[in-house]
Amino acid sequence: MKVVWYLLGFVTMILILVNNPKFTSLGGFSSKSSSLNFTRSTQKNLQIIIIISICLFLGWTILYLLFSTIY
Repeated sequence: MKVVWYLLGFVTMILILVNNPKFTSLGGFSSKSSSLNFTRSTQKNLQIIIIISICLFLGWTILYLLFSTIY
């Protein structure tokens, strides 16, 4: 149960870092000349995925706290 919690937290952090609005490409993360340019619809879909990931993380945190006090 804890592994899923850690995994959700890690994925959420990575998604938030990728969705930095100041950078339109990932050129700052790598020294390669190729970059990922995000269109408006791609950014909107990424924001929806981030919101779902955050809700899953918070829900899993609540479930983890409830089940850790029972057992």
